Amino acid sequence: MSIEDILKVAENFEIEGFKFYKAKKEEIRNKLAREILEFLQNMEKEHTEYIRKIRKSLEENNEIPEVIVDTTKSFFDEKFKTQKIEVTPSEDDLKDLSILRMALLIEKDFVNFYDKAANKAEELGKKELKEILENLKKWEEGHVKLVNELISRIYEKNSLDLGFYPFE
Repeated sequence: MSIEDILKVAENFEIEGFKFYKAKKEEIRNKLAREILEFLQNMEKEHTEYIRKIRKSLEENNEIPEVIVDTTKSFFDEKFKTQKIEVTPSEDDLKDLSILRMALLIEKDFVNFYDKAANKAEELGKKELKEILENLKKWEEGHVKLVNELISRIYEKNSLDLGFYPFE
């Protein structure tokens, strides 16, 4: 797989993630969960733009640009920690859980893809690309954590004790 192929796949993943969050946030009943999906939608859009800049630079200059990574996105994590989950009917929470579980799988897939792509970039001797892919992986790991925490809160709120937590 070439660098261009890796970046095309990454861009398509991010676009599809954006579309998923845009559509599903309208179905979510819980306000906090809806805000998180909107946040993730915006992040996937930013990731897409980030990847497009890299692809454009490669196309025009045959260089992987030094793109400054914005690590200030943790502000949402702080808001999430202080905001209580609102009271919604358990039926709505269970519907929300199915969407959040899909989101979790998507984000885990992104982490896995970026991890493998970073390893491939290293094999190709593309240190800059490896760093970019590792940054994307870190961002997606943050998304996994965020969705996992929300799922846990919904489980706790509804006293859903299945004796195991199937999504870790």
